[in-house]
Amino acid sequence: MNFRYRGRDTGGSIVEGQVEAESQGMAMDALRQRGILVLSLNAGRGGGAVVSSSSMSLFDKLQRIGTVPSKTKMVFFRQFATMVKAGLSLTAALDIISEQEKNLVFKDVLLDVKSNIDRGVPISHAMKQHSVFNTMMISLVQAGEEGGLLDDSLDRVAGLLEKQAALAGKIKSAMFYPSFVIFFAIAVVVVFIAFILPKFKKVFAGMNIELPALTEALFALGDYCQVHWKMIVGVIFAVVAVLVWALKSPITKPFMDRLKLKLPVIKTLVFKSSMARASQALASLVSAGVPILRGLEMAEEVAGNDVIRSGFADLQSSAKSGLNLGDAAKHARVFPPLVCQMMRIGEETGHLDEMLERVAAWYDQELDEQVKAMTSLMEPIMIVFVGGIVGVIAMAIFGPITSAMSQMG
Repeated sequence: MNFRYRGRDTGGSIVEGQVEAESQGMAMDALRQRGILVLSLNAGRGGGAVVSSSSMSLFDKLQRIGTVPSKTKMVFFRQFATMVKAGLSLTAALDIISEQEKNLVFKDVLLDVKSNIDRGVPISHAMKQHSVFNTMMISLVQAGEEGGLLDDSLDRVAGLLEKQAALAGKIKSAMFYPSFVIFFAIAVVVVFIAFILPKFKKVFAGMNIELPALTEALFALGDYCQVHWKMIVGVIFAVVAVLVWALKSPITKPFMDRLKLKLPVIKTLVFKSSMARASQALASLVSAGVPILRGLEMAEEVAGNDVIRSGFADLQSSAKSGLNLGDAAKHARVFPPLVCQMMRIGEETGHLDEMLERVAAWYDQELDEQVKAMTSLMEPIMIVFVGGIVGVIAMAIFGPITSAMSQMG
């Protein structure tokens, strides 16, 4: 059977031709043995064309509004790596994945990447044209493409995205319990002030009894909230909006990031998660063959915290001047002694990627233990917090009732 192929040889040039083989898999094996990275093989199958925005209906355009979730990209890279390892050409793999992709924004991206590959554009360059693929993903793919180990690089991208998703999940799980309890407590107070407190106020007014200071204060708070509730809601929304802006704005983010690293409990959570994320990224990049200076630049991008990002920038600057990584990390004054030592050992033994993986695994484990400790500590604190609110309300309401009953008796 005759197969027509399009691929890239070891020199990076586009080659086209025909190969005789009994099956597509045997044709792929034959081309691989010749050092050809297959872009398309027997490219007669239809994978769909990129839909022009001018030919879309309004409904189609509305469906394409939105972003591509990290989980979608993670699944894509895992499937893509599996298919390439199984012997499928890049275009055939992209055809299959795009056909079953439900996110229309990402589907259009994949079809455009496939279209560029068909024209002979390297896959890393095709991905670079779309913002859904960040610099780290593109660099790993490019390293695999140039080294002839694209399937391994795709696996590394998928593994790295999975690790980062697991880290984000740990942070969310640590914050979920206290956030839920605080939200529940606020909801109880709002319902009490809006619906229950006015009824008790009428009852006490009809009883003509002297109210304790706590009860008077609670009634005054209820009256104020009922009259000025619009202002209170507006202030809350304004505070939340300003806080979100301060956390994201390039002007205030450096200050907020420094503040995070000074707050009790939160500082270790933020530091360990940022170090784990940056170490995982750097380990994957070094293992894929990305130059160390380029790897440090990308680790700086994914660190997430401005202080740690500055530490990686200093590390990169010192490494450029000729210092070894261990000494450069010491000069940065952000990295703990353990990390500096591991970097030095990794550089001296030629196993820097393994040492960085161990650093990332260590921070990951430390983060796990801290999340468990925080959850265990938060439970009694939240119980006391909610119990205190209930206790104050009970004393304010039932105090006058028991006082009136004792006077009647």
